[in-house]
Amino acid sequence: MKRVIMTGVGLAFAALSLAQPVTHKDWGKSAEAYFLTPAEKEAWSKVANDAEAATFIEQYWAKRDPNPATAANEFRDDVKRRIAAADEQFKMRSRRGSETSRGRLLVTLGLPTRVSTARAAAGGVDDTGGVTAPSIDTRATPFEQGGAVVSTWTYAKDRFEPSLNLGELRVRINVDPQRGSDEILGSAAVEKAIARAAEKSIVSTAPAAAAAVAPSVPPAATGPGATAPAPAAAAPAPAAVAPAPAAAAPAPAAASPAAAPAATAPAAPAATLATLPAEVQTALDTALKNSKVEGAFWAGQFRSMTSEPFYAFQFYVPADKASAPLKFGGLVWNEANQPVASYWEDAALTDLKSGSRTDKVYDRSIALPTGNYRGAFGLFPASGGAPVATASSTFRLEAKPGEFDVSPLILANTLTPLTKRPGPTDPFVFGVEKPIKVEPKGDRQFAKEDSLWYFYAINDPTVTAAAPAAPGAPPAPAAAEPKPRIMTRITVMRDGKEAFQPMTSPAELQPLGPSYYASGSEIPLASFDPGYYTFTIHVRDLNAPKDSAAFKGIERKEDFVVLNADGSLPARAPKPKAPAKKG
Repeated sequence: MKRVIMTGVGLAFAALSLAQPVTHKDWGKSAEAYFLTPAEKEAWSKVANDAEAATFIEQYWAKRDPNPATAANEFRDDVKRRIAAADEQFKMRSRRGSETSRGRLLVTLGLPTRVSTARAAAGGVDDTGGVTAPSIDTRATPFEQGGAVVSTWTYAKDRFEPSLNLGELRVRINVDPQRGSDEILGSAAVEKAIARAAEKSIVSTAPAAAAAVAPSVPPAATGPGATAPAPAAAAPAPAAVAPAPAAAAPAPAAASPAAAPAATAPAAPAATLATLPAEVQTALDTALKNSKVEGAFWAGQFRSMTSEPFYAFQFYVPADKASAPLKFGGLVWNEANQPVASYWEDAALTDLKSGSRTDKVYDRSIALPTGNYRGAFGLFPASGGAPVATASSTFRLEAKPGEFDVSPLILANTLTPLTKRPGPTDPFVFGVEKPIKVEPKGDRQFAKEDSLWYFYAINDPTVTAAAPAAPGAPPAPAAAEPKPRIMTRITVMRDGKEAFQPMTSPAELQPLGPSYYASGSEIPLASFDPGYYTFTIHVRDLNAPKDSAAFKGIERKEDFVVLNADGSLPARAPKPKAPAKKG
C-alpha cells in the first residue's frame, strides 16, 4: 500500500499575508521565481524598472493559473504556502529557508517520499529507515550536535505528476549548520527535474502584454511541479525534511472520520433501551462509579458529512481474551442523570495485526442529540462471567457547523479500504466513494516493524460569496469551494523531552464533504528507539482572521509506545530527583 492516504494538488493560501517584498532588482533571485523557464529568464534580464517588473510578475503567475475564471490563483498560492513552510523550517543564519537547497527542492518538487540522515563523515547514507509523511528525521542526532550531515531526499516515481515524465529521484544534500550551508551533491538530475517542473508549470497562454515571455506549454500539473501522494506534514508539504499527506483531489464526500453516503444525515435516533442481565448492569454501574478503564479503550467525538455529531469508541482486546464469543453492553445517561440509552448485543470483533501478533478490536458509535453524557461500556463473555473489558467516559456531542474544528487525532498502524458505502456514523471511516477505515491502535502500542499513521479531520466552513453577474451578462462559472489554508506543527516528545526537531509544514487535505477535509501520513518506526512518546499536532488556518480561533489553531495529541524488539514494554525513564532541601 502506498504510504499516502490521499493525493491531489496543493491548497491555496493567503498570498498577501505571506508575500515577500520584491523589486525588479531582486525578484528574479527569489523563491517565487524558481519556475522561470530559460526564455522567461532572458525576458526578465531585460526588465528595466519596477513597473515593467510588476507587469512581468503578474503575467508569470497568470500563465500558471490552472483556473483563470476564478479570482484565486491556486498555483501562486501553493508556491507561497511552500515558501512560508521552507522559510520556517530551513532558515540558516542570514539565509531565508526558501533560498536554501532544501527550500528550493520543497518549493519546486514538493515533499519527498522518504528522507534519511547520516553523519557526513560516515560516508554513505543509510536510507533503509527513512521517514515519510511529516518528515520527522529519526536520526537527527548528528545535526543536534552541530556537525555536518548528509540528508537524502528520495522522490518515488509516483510522487510526480505523470506529464513530468520523471523517474525516481534521489537527492543527497550536505547540510552544515555551523557554516550555515546546505549543498546538493551531484545536481544534474535535480536541475533537470526542476527545469521540467518549470516548463510544465505553464498551463495557459500568456496575456498579450507579455511579449518577451516564453510561449505556453500544454497543460500539466495544477500545482508546482508535483502531484504527489501527500506524505509528511501535509503532502506537497510538510516543510522540514519529509512529507505529509492528504490532498486536494476531489474525493469521497464524508464529513470526518465517519462519512455519510447521503446528502443529508439522519437525525439522531431515539434512545435505544435494551434489557441488561443483572451482572452486566452491576459491572457497568461499578465502571461508572470507579471511572476506571479495564483493558484498552479509545474514544472521541466525530461528525457525519452533514456535521451531525456522534461518539465513536474502540475496545482493544488481546487475542487470548477474545477466543470465545463476546457481547457488548452499554449504558448512557444525560446531564440530568436520566438513562437515555442501553445496549446489549453481539460484539463482532475484527483482527488487528501489530508486529508478529494479531489481536482483536471492537468498534462502536453512538448518535444522540446534542448534549453532555456519561457512559459505561463493556465487553462480556456471551456465556456469562466477568467482563473482558470495561470503560466509563464523559462526552459532549456538539454540532458547530459554523466554527473551525479539528477531530481527535487517530494514531493507527492499519488502513483498510472498504468495498461498501459506509453509513453516516460508521466509526473511523473516511470517505464515501472510496472509503477507507483508519483503525485506531487502542492500546497505543506499536512494534518497530509497524508504521505509525496519524489521521485527523477538519471542519472549516469558510465560504466566499460569488459576485452577482452584470445585468444581461451570462452567469459566471461556479467557483470552486474555498479550501482551508492549513499549516501544521508536529512535535514528538519522548519521556517528556523533545525526541526530534519539531516540524512545521503545510497540510494537504482530502475533501470529504462540504467544509470537511481529512489529512493523514505515515511514519515508519524502524528507527525509533523503544520508549514512551507523545505525538502532538497543532493545526491552524493561515487564511483566517488573525484574531480567530482558526488562525490561532487547535492542538491535538496522543501518547504511544514503541515496544522492545521482543514485544515487551520498554522500561520507563527514571523521574528526575527533586533537589535536596537546604538546611
